[in-house]
Amino acid sequence: MIESESREQEMDVSSYIDVLMRRRWVLVSSLAVVFLSAAIITFTTKPLFQASALLIIEKERGAVGTVYANGALIESSNEDYYQTQYKLLQSETLTRKVFQEQRLAEEPDFVGPGGLGRFRGSITVTPVMRSRLVYVRVQSHDPKIAARATNALAETFVEENLANQLFISKDILQALKISGDPAQGRQTYEGLPAVVNSGLIQSLKGEYARLSAQFAEMTQKYRPKHPAMIALKSNMAALKFQIDAETDKIVQSLKTELSGQLRGNNVRIVDPAQVPGAPFKPRKAMSLLVGLLGGLAVGVMLAFVVESIDQTIRTQEDVENKLNLPYLGLVPLLLDKESRIYASLLTKNASLTSEALRNLRTMIDFAGVSHKDKALVVASAVQGEGKTYVASNLAVVFAQLGQRVLLIDGDLRQSNLHRTFKIPNERGLSDFLAVGNDVSEIEPMLQSCNVENLHILPGGTRPPNPSELLNTPRVGAVVAWAKSRFDRVVVDCTPMFPINDTLLWGRHIQCAVFIIRYGETRIPLIRHACRKLESGGMNILGVAVNLATHRGLTYASYGHQYYYNYHTYYREPTAAVEKPG
Repeated sequence: MIESESREQEMDVSSYIDVLMRRRWVLVSSLAVVFLSAAIITFTTKPLFQASALLIIEKERGAVGTVYANGALIESSNEDYYQTQYKLLQSETLTRKVFQEQRLAEEPDFVGPGGLGRFRGSITVTPVMRSRLVYVRVQSHDPKIAARATNALAETFVEENLANQLFISKDILQALKISGDPAQGRQTYEGLPAVVNSGLIQSLKGEYARLSAQFAEMTQKYRPKHPAMIALKSNMAALKFQIDAETDKIVQSLKTELSGQLRGNNVRIVDPAQVPGAPFKPRKAMSLLVGLLGGLAVGVMLAFVVESIDQTIRTQEDVENKLNLPYLGLVPLLLDKESRIYASLLTKNASLTSEALRNLRTMIDFAGVSHKDKALVVASAVQGEGKTYVASNLAVVFAQLGQRVLLIDGDLRQSNLHRTFKIPNERGLSDFLAVGNDVSEIEPMLQSCNVENLHILPGGTRPPNPSELLNTPRVGAVVAWAKSRFDRVVVDCTPMFPINDTLLWGRHIQCAVFIIRYGETRIPLIRHACRKLESGGMNILGVAVNLATHRGLTYASYGHQYYYNYHTYYREPTAAVEKPG
């Protein structure tokens, strides 16, 4: 069970690789386009620099005793304090002030309308997680401008932060200024909570109240110029002076505290911005790497998209799943220019092509066991799929089994077998179908070749009316005569489109082998052709994929490597070629 699952996974991986190998030009083209685009953008983009300053923002602590006019203590420890500070760093008031003071409107990056907006857009505020540190960054195409603007922004923020802390204190300080009636101002001082709650002043006022009561009792006994009265007045005046002096001290202390002279700024610059030595964007190495990986990803995606919409036949799975027909085999593309297209079958050395054709012969025998028919038609959907090539080689491999084989050129419109086997074509099938009286007249028309047991009936003179000739009873007579004289009859017919001559042969021959060119003919056309054959009463033994190239991990690729190794280590020094029979 585990081995079966492992084998299936291996097949899935190999099928993916096979798709990528078949669509390698799509993959390579996409990779090249994306990578080159990324490279062009990277090397043509004007470098952008980013300067960075590090600030520390401590939480404010309200000074004890600092009060509003209504007596409430200053509160600056809300949970949203830091978020407020980050927003203030990018506020329009702050950025406008820096923009104007640094005269950034004269710089190329910020010149013209919308300069302030571009400056604000170039600012980034990045808090350091789990700390009270924050980075303030400004981007510019000029590294000096980036550093200068960053430092100006940080310094202005520090100054504004202290000013904001003293904003309410200034209002209170303004209220403490005595203007107009001094007596009313003194009364305001004495009403301040800090004065009222002072223990010393309360004690002095208590003593002053006692002396005032004593003074009231003495006025009933003594005259104003009595020494005791004078002494008591002197004590009361001194006590009043002391109360006023202590009140002034408290008020002065409060003014000093509100003025901020004793208040420390909770925001400071840790690291000022330095002129950046390297651009922030583009990062060439990273951009090229992203372009490479992106191009590879796009290429793989497009390869599978093209594969999914591909309407051609390439593999055994395509034949069985898309056509629902038996798969007979795959015939590789013959790259060597041989003197004859079946020359690889006449050598004793094994080759990929010869083994593929012999495998095709075996599969046809298996597929035709239930039909017991000696004759078969080799058909294709359109011209150029290698139908004649396969038919010729099939006839050769059948003859090599010792069977008497007759190869008939059933394409009266464009005969090719005489060129393949280099035989005369003066008289042939068309001549018998036109004027023949007895099947014995066919015998002199048969041609021999350099393959033992193989005879060829060429097409003969090209007639003006091929369909009419194939629609005569003589065709059936030819087929019956061939079956009685030969062990195997192979008919090379015309393509199914745009003519229907193959269906005329189908009246007398039940079996057909359908040839499809690797990666060329579209599936709808193939299905239409197969339906026409079946509707004509013919049984399609299976499909052979012809002219397959060595791409991906297909049978052809595996076989190519196998036979390469075979020839390298085991082949004979010289190749013996069979003599013509």
